[in-house]
Amino acid sequence: MIDQTQGGKSNLKSRVTFHGAARMVTGTMHLVEVAGRRILLDCGSIATGKMEDNKPPEPFPFDPTSLDAVVLTHSHHDHCGRLASLVRDGYDGPIFTHATNVELLEVLLRDSARVQEREASMARHRGGKNIEPRFDTADAELTIDLCESVDYGESVTIGDDIELTLRDAGHILGSSMATIGWRQNERDRKLTFTGDLGRSGIDFHPPPAALPVSDYLICESTYGGELHDSVEVMAQKTGLAIRRAVREGGKILIPAFSLGRTQMVVHFLQTWMQEGIVPPLDIHVDSPLGHKFAKVYDRHPEGFSVPLRIFDDIDWLENRDDAMDASLSPGSRIVIASGGMLEGGRILQHLKHHVDDPRCTLLMVSFQAPGTLGEKALQENDSIHFGGKRWNKWLAVEQVRGFSGHADHNDFLRAVAPLEGKTSKVMLVHGDVERAEKLAKAFATKNLGKIDMPELGQTIELD
Repeated sequence: MIDQTQGGKSNLKSRVTFHGAARMVTGTMHLVEVAGRRILLDCGSIATGKMEDNKPPEPFPFDPTSLDAVVLTHSHHDHCGRLASLVRDGYDGPIFTHATNVELLEVLLRDSARVQEREASMARHRGGKNIEPRFDTADAELTIDLCESVDYGESVTIGDDIELTLRDAGHILGSSMATIGWRQNERDRKLTFTGDLGRSGIDFHPPPAALPVSDYLICESTYGGELHDSVEVMAQKTGLAIRRAVREGGKILIPAFSLGRTQMVVHFLQTWMQEGIVPPLDIHVDSPLGHKFAKVYDRHPEGFSVPLRIFDDIDWLENRDDAMDASLSPGSRIVIASGGMLEGGRILQHLKHHVDDPRCTLLMVSFQAPGTLGEKALQENDSIHFGGKRWNKWLAVEQVRGFSGHADHNDFLRAVAPLEGKTSKVMLVHGDVERAEKLAKAFATKNLGKIDMPELGQTIELD
């Protein structure tokens, strides 16, 4: 690597500016400026999960054409949701990401563009206000064309002076942590970004790769101070909730995000049915996008620590008529549908038919952000408002923690152990203030240098 402090470039500063996921769990977007180059780590959407917050995003706080490269850790909306908009606004450089993630990104961007174009067309036909898609199919295809695949452990150069290495983050299929290396003041420097770090103790994805020794660490903190349920506890809680619904003859509704959570839940339900923990029932999945992602999962057995069970005896529903037939058929059955926080998605149509049926169970398997319909459903109220009206909430509502693809508090402590005494600065992101503070307090006892919790828009200098 070329030493950028030589040859008249000694005034170049190394720094990171946090344009998202700062003291909140959404919108990851970190601008790294080192060796005279500008590298964007992820380009996610900022969203609260509330349906009423469907407003156009703010303009980018930097010139997209000024970027030298983008590094994409994975294809969840809060990490890639504005990527095609970045391209629409003029970015035309490389997007470095894992090869498998490119396949998932293709599915996501094409589907999102199609939905936006359809909604804009419907708005025009209704004579309402003109809705401009955040990006269209042409933008999606151009974004896909800009992707450059990087294998785990492979190093690529950005220009002649920066080295990028991706490692398996263990969060979802194709997820990565990224390490950027450069030379400054006649010394090699490294910065590692965890992306979303996977959890341990669950046989699904392989465990995350070891964090490399780095001068600087940008670390997610989603579950700082929190511990996940073990797989055994998850199985027990799920089995109890489903058996109760079966005794009553009711349906089991499971809202799940299309990428990652849906596939994981299907796999474990199949596994627990085979083990006799969960009673054998028909499983219907009302998530066409989740089905497309599942096909990518099925093509990549190397991305999993066990053989996947996501297609055998599973009814993947493609149209709304089939979904309603499954939902309204007599007898107990499991319906998994898109809309992990009940904020939109196909789950709402099923909920309308069963929310006032005390025989049924709503099984929550995802984090429920404050103020979302999912969080309100967990409250002990006998009614709930959605779809323009108030409904009697007579079905049982249960929550199973542990399906998360994120590291918990102990996972973080194990992950940073090799960095103790070798890192000068840790920057905690992708966590609400309370959880980030708990992780910061624990990290402060581990000889990890200065611990920062950057605010939105804050720039931190890399000494």
